[in-house]
Amino acid sequence: MKSEILKELEKIPTASLSDALDSLGIRGFMDHGIKPRISGVRMVGFAVTVKDALSKRKVAPMEALEAIEKAQEGNVFVRAIEGAGEDEASNIALFGGIMALGSKKKGLAGAVINGGARDVIECKELDFQVFSRGVVPSTSVGRTEVVGVNVTVKCGGVTVNPGDIVVGDSDGVVVIPKEKLEIVLKTAKEIDERESRISEELKRGKPLTESVKKHSRI
Repeated sequence: MKSEILKELEKIPTASLSDALDSLGIRGFMDHGIKPRISGVRMVGFAVTVKDALSKRKVAPMEALEAIEKAQEGNVFVRAIEGAGEDEASNIALFGGIMALGSKKKGLAGAVINGGARDVIECKELDFQVFSRGVVPSTSVGRTEVVGVNVTVKCGGVTVNPGDIVVGDSDGVVVIPKEKLEIVLKTAKEIDERESRISEELKRGKPLTESVKKHSRI
């Protein structure tokens, strides 16, 4: 059962959440290279993390599969390659159709991959949201191996700890440190409320600059 606080987060754009984190001096947004592979599907959940390292050993990522099996319903699967540049990571698929099907059956909310994804059509057919740095038909076998599960990872320029809250929409992905969840939610809701007031005033014909100055919102 999804908690009430996660249900509230589902209604808030990542832009407002990012602004709320900025106000606390925290960068929460992943870089623009982490893109949604299914249009219009939001994703909210607690992070389950997997860390890979570059490796030529031909080993299947069983630990990543086990992480999906052990995850809780509503979790977000986050997998990243340690020590790989953006281009290199983009050319290694860390998530595909089998993992998407397993994740969907387990009830996961989505996946965020600091690398490539493949079998995108299968993910779309499953209606399982995947954010990734690239789309590529390669395999991770012989290119990476799993070196940690539910450990701190760096994904899209943001540190993700197990249990952090991951939110994704058409604008991208935001990560909320679990200890900051309540204050970020409160601040983001206030930001949304100010924007709603500005929108209403603009619809009534009030000048843009006047309304923005009035509500201290840019």
